[in-house]
Amino acid sequence: MTQPLTALERELLASVERLVTACESSAKELHALEKRSTSRIESKVNGLAHCVALLMKSHLTSVTTLADLLREEQNYETLQAGLETSWKLAKDAEKRLKES
Repeated sequence: MTQPLTALERELLASVERLVTACESSAKELHALEKRSTSRIESKVNGLAHCVALLMKSHLTSVTTLADLLREEQNYETLQAGLETSWKLAKDAEKRLKES
């Protein structure tokens, strides 16, 4: 046979129920915040990785172009085209960095 709760016990039980509800709500909010933060961080890291890849391509293009010039395998037009490609890649990286 169960005994009825005293007023103090009922008040304590109600307080515990409110605390449990608050903890559950807080956990849900924290989980949502973590998910949003993680998504933003992943987006920024992916943007930076893309920028680094563009800058590496830019550097490789300009080094290859200048090396070909030193070996006299290029004329002015191909030299200019190679350097313009390198410049475009660097500007694309700059644009991507500003966007992320």
